[in-house]
Amino acid sequence: MRVLIVGGGQVGSYLAGLLLEQGHTVTIIEMHEATAVALRHAMPNVTVVHGNGTDPGVLEMAGIHNANLVAAVTGADPTNLVITSLARFAFNVPRAVARVNNPHNTWMFIPEMGVDLALNQAEVLAHLITRTML
Repeated sequence: MRVLIVGGGQVGSYLAGLLLEQGHTVTIIEMHEATAVALRHAMPNVTVVHGNGTDPGVLEMAGIHNANLVAAVTGADPTNLVITSLARFAFNVPRAVARVNNPHNTWMFIPEMGVDLALNQAEVLAHLITRTML
C-alpha cells in the first residue's frame, strides 16, 4: 500500500517505521523543517515532504492522488480533522485514519467528517488498564 502520513513526530515516525517493515511505501508530510530534515536522515526509505498537511498543494506534491490510506497523526485535533476531510472528500482517498489527542473531541471524528478510523490514545489506554483490573 501507499500510505501518506501527516505529522512526522514520535507517532508519525514510529508508524512509518512499522509500515516500512511490512513492505509499504510511505510518505510523511512534516510542517517543521528541522524535523523534516532529521526524518530524511533517519529514514532514507521514506519520502519526506516539508509543508503544511492542510494545504491541498502540499498534499498533491506528496502524492495524495496515489495514496491508499492517509493517516493524520499531528498533535492538533482540528488539523487532523481537516486533513482526513480533504483526503476523503477532495482527493477520494479510500481510507483516512486520524489521531485524536483530546478525548473530548472524539465525537467529531466520524465518517461524515471523512474519518474511517479515529484512534484516541487516552481511550485505548484507559480500556487496557480497566481490563487488567477485572
